[in-house]
Amino acid sequence: MSIQFIEEFDNASKKTAPGSKGIAILNILIVISSIIAIPFTWGFSLFSLFAVPIYSALQSIANETYRTRLFTEIQTQIIAEKEGLFKKPRMRRIARSAPIYEEELIDETDDIDEENLDDDIDK
Repeated sequence: MSIQFIEEFDNASKKTAPGSKGIAILNILIVISSIIAIPFTWGFSLFSLFAVPIYSALQSIANETYRTRLFTEIQTQIIAEKEGLFKKPRMRRIARSAPIYEEELIDETDDIDEENLDDDIDK
């Protein structure tokens, strides 16, 4: 396995899903707003804290799905390289002794219109 794939593997294991940061910010805002709203809602705002584990689970699922996709891409590249799919096949040319088309000599004198030729000369 080449160094390129090892580096890609390390990078893929550290990456997070694009929406992961947004979910983390949403969790922080829910916790802060729930704690601030406790005196105004007689403690009912604490029920919104039940959403934090759900959003955290969604964040974890998104991260693992994203990393799995990256690892699958790396694995596919390794298999394709191993099987030689990136090697370009040699182009084989077929040598023929006969020409591809029939060559005909064109007699250009047949195409001349005699009437138009006389009109041009008289002027």
